[in-house]
Amino acid sequence: MTKRKHVSRSHCRQAPAALMAALLGCVQSIGGAPDEILRSAGATFRFKDIAEGQAIDIGVDIFARVNRACNALLREYIEATGQGRTLNEDQFRLMCQCIVGAPSLGEAIQMCSSFFSMFEGRIGEIQLETTGAKAVLKIAPYRAAFSEASFLIDVYGIAVLHMLFEWLTDQPLTLERADLTCPRARIGAFSLGLFDCPIRFGQATNSLHFHSACLERPIVRTSADLTKLLRTFPFDLMLGAQEQRPLSEHIYISMMNAHLHARIMPTVDQVARQFGISSWTLRRRLAEEGSAYSSIRKKCQLNLATEFLSRADMTIDEIADIANFSDASAFRRAFQQWTGRSPSAYREAMLQAARGG
Repeated sequence: MTKRKHVSRSHCRQAPAALMAALLGCVQSIGGAPDEILRSAGATFRFKDIAEGQAIDIGVDIFARVNRACNALLREYIEATGQGRTLNEDQFRLMCQCIVGAPSLGEAIQMCSSFFSMFEGRIGEIQLETTGAKAVLKIAPYRAAFSEASFLIDVYGIAVLHMLFEWLTDQPLTLERADLTCPRARIGAFSLGLFDCPIRFGQATNSLHFHSACLERPIVRTSADLTKLLRTFPFDLMLGAQEQRPLSEHIYISMMNAHLHARIMPTVDQVARQFGISSWTLRRRLAEEGSAYSSIRKKCQLNLATEFLSRADMTIDEIADIANFSDASAFRRAFQQWTGRSPSAYREAMLQAARGG
């Protein structure tokens, strides 16, 4: 079986000039100054150069700065003209922080839905529907009226969610198709730079269609990964290279996230199913990395136990149970082998350090 490759939105790299031209053109249509935005971003070319196809090799940093400035202006215009509200940058960051610890993609999408619900429809809603092997993610921003600016921002936001879900799982989320409410004539070329699947325009709602099995994929990114990503995302469209990590690290993170939500460590078969491979393939790939499911599970258990030992209100028996050891004796043996000290001695040392002794 071919190894799963690290996700990179390569098709976004192919047309940054077209995306930038659409954003700047929309800004110009509402009275903005594209050339001023380009100068502020450090570009040496003009909007005319992009529109005429003369500026092709655009740096990621410049692209991200221009994208950010255009998004801010277009969101302000949408709200100022009474078309509705949009998810701002701070709200987007907060939503990302809420979902990064989810155990699976399906849970992360449900958290996104709950996040939107907190605004009681003022920024729209997200709904996930599944029927057998089909999953449909409906993204409906609230709009009292529509314009090219609102269509563009809405489609951009949908693409950003798709990219975010891919990044969280470090796997491509292959779309069967994307349905968009906007007419093709309004932003057809723009959308082609964001989606690499069939697109239907003029539909009743915005929606992404994909296989429901993808919802079981584990979230393999950490809060630290997210902090790094949000330095430029969603404005660089992940044009920059992302760090690739071994499967063992992804499994460790997914197991810790699963325990956080259910207090139970998933079995090797459950982990393999989440990653879309057989348990035999999972064991083989881990062996190639010099790791094993059992060692990852033990690492999770012992790291959890170490954290719980800092809580004076928990007994050794309770910690053994919550860290999924078979009993307290098994916990004590494993902890002694790992740290060279018994759990009680380790806890006492932690308490002394806390007291400054």
